[in-house]
Amino acid sequence: MNSAQDLAAVVTLGCSKNLVDSETLAPQLIQCGYELTCDLSRASLILINTCGFLESAVEEGIEAILELAAMKSRGCCRDLIVAGCLVQRYGKKLVTLLPEIDLFLGTSHFLELADILQERARGNTRKLWIGVPQTLLTSETPRLRSSGQYSAYLKIAEGCSNRCTFCKIPQLRGAYRSRTVADVVLEAERLATEGVKEINLIAQDSTGFGADRGDSRALLKLLEALDGLPGIAWIRLLYVYPERMSRELLQVIAQSTKIVHYLDMPLQHCVPHILQAMRRGGGTVEVHALLDEMRSIIPDLSLRTSLMVGFPGETETDFRQLLRFVEAVEFDHLGVFCFSPEQGTYAARLPFQVASEIKEERRHILLAHQKSISRRILNRLVGQTWPVLIEGVHPETELLLSGRLARQAPEVDGAVIITRGTGQQGTIAQARITRAHDYDVEAELLSGEERIDGLRGS
Repeated sequence: MNSAQDLAAVVTLGCSKNLVDSETLAPQLIQCGYELTCDLSRASLILINTCGFLESAVEEGIEAILELAAMKSRGCCRDLIVAGCLVQRYGKKLVTLLPEIDLFLGTSHFLELADILQERARGNTRKLWIGVPQTLLTSETPRLRSSGQYSAYLKIAEGCSNRCTFCKIPQLRGAYRSRTVADVVLEAERLATEGVKEINLIAQDSTGFGADRGDSRALLKLLEALDGLPGIAWIRLLYVYPERMSRELLQVIAQSTKIVHYLDMPLQHCVPHILQAMRRGGGTVEVHALLDEMRSIIPDLSLRTSLMVGFPGETETDFRQLLRFVEAVEFDHLGVFCFSPEQGTYAARLPFQVASEIKEERRHILLAHQKSISRRILNRLVGQTWPVLIEGVHPETELLLSGRLARQAPEVDGAVIITRGTGQQGTIAQARITRAHDYDVEAELLSGEERIDGLRGS
């Protein structure tokens, strides 16, 4: 155990799922006697939770580790811990490459950090803790949330079993494993008592929830249970898989008073032979049919997707087809990334690899088209009244407030710039949209219209 003056800091890289992991690592540091700080220069222990999904994330992680190692050599930091997917991916190589690191913790040992630190205090000098990822957090897992008090991520499953040819997640996170419906609801109830208004359900594939337990209706049961939870205003379903989208699921979302009409469905591409090479299934006609059905059941549905350019064998004709697809569908939000030939994946060994400069050019072209699509969509909102979740002072000026519509997920989808009116952080208030930008909108709060159960515009 450590003395009361010992401070610890946690640095998180990567996705929202990593953020939840860090929020379960932080309480274990407190359990070992540390007090948490955001000031890295004062911390005697620094833990960096890394991403290892893509080579670019690996490079970012190594750069951040080296910066922290330099801080250790000239500051008060005694112990530097590297955790997460980067450790799970490279294991022993990191121990040799980074001798200045005191402890490496794979995704397999996240819930054992406190025990490992206590073993170190008793003289155990083992530096690398890694194995097959099988752990699964529960409602009883201590968690110290680092996001705003009004919004929270709720991880409903861990790992992935989809085996896409370009992806290392199954190796980094293990096979897909779901929590029980009852356990997720218990955590959601606790979040509600803490003042959370927005719950964002996350997993590598949220539509796979319960399938590993033999319960194909588990997600429906969960959404129906959460829909009746007092205090929660918005429920968001992130990272859904197109082949598992059902009419029944769409109808549950459409009929709910709390599930926002927003879906993040990473399609990756639209050309059949590329989808087949990715082991994603489906084709352009099938995807169009699915999207048409989704919008027929939920007319005001806001769609986010992720697309990959430069997958091996993608021709200029394929890319132009993808471009036409994006123009025709008009996604509300779109992320684009270049194919990365990750070592150990099947796709990295495929012939007809696309040159890096071509991949980057295609990415820029797609994003430029999406920018004009986004502005066109947002312009349609001008003059309408929508509920806005007030997030606080605008990050660029203290003179304005900032918020989000239900159609905007935290951190990735733009914001509402509130140009008139006042409101309390974490509340949902009615606002009239007055102006559209590329990804943000401006709005004025309407006095006397505050409420916590709004979803739709008018």
